[in-house]
Amino acid sequence: MAVFQLFADSKFQEGKKPGSRCSPATATIDSAQFRRLMGNWATGVTVVTSMGPRGPHGMTASAFLSVSLDPPLVLISVGHDNDSHAIIEESRRFAVNILAADQEVLSVAFATRRADSERAFEGVAHALSPAGLPWLDGALGCLECELQGGIEAQDHTLFLGRVTALREGEKAPALLYFRSIYSSPR
Repeated sequence: MAVFQLFADSKFQEGKKPGSRCSPATATIDSAQFRRLMGNWATGVTVVTSMGPRGPHGMTASAFLSVSLDPPLVLISVGHDNDSHAIIEESRRFAVNILAADQEVLSVAFATRRADSERAFEGVAHALSPAGLPWLDGALGCLECELQGGIEAQDHTLFLGRVTALREGEKAPALLYFRSIYSSPR
């Protein structure tokens, strides 16, 4: 009750305008404006890896979250035009590598679309998970996942994965992404 009273007594009452840093609302949303606004959401950075017919594959992803502890489930978002999409659908497996602050180079490397994607792992230190998926050395943690299903979301699919194996890395700061800049927690 006290919270509601505090809100009712605050400067946010209808008819009163608090100081605002926001621009006026717009009913027309373009993709550049949406991308800029979403850049205000700081995220951790992962590399999602998979194993395709031509070998290991990886993509940088910040759209990752824990869904359930029992059973352990995670969710990733993958664009339909990304090579990983078809590989994950076909193999029904993926791994998530949570990057440490000193792994910005890996994030950039796996965020770049390459014509020779089958060579993306050359020179990248990694081990294989029990199911044979790439786990990046130096990651804060690695999860091996079995695909449980997907939800189509326009140009992306939200893939739900059940964690079948994991590896904890060293305790170190995480790699963060905010307003198109990499950083780490202070």
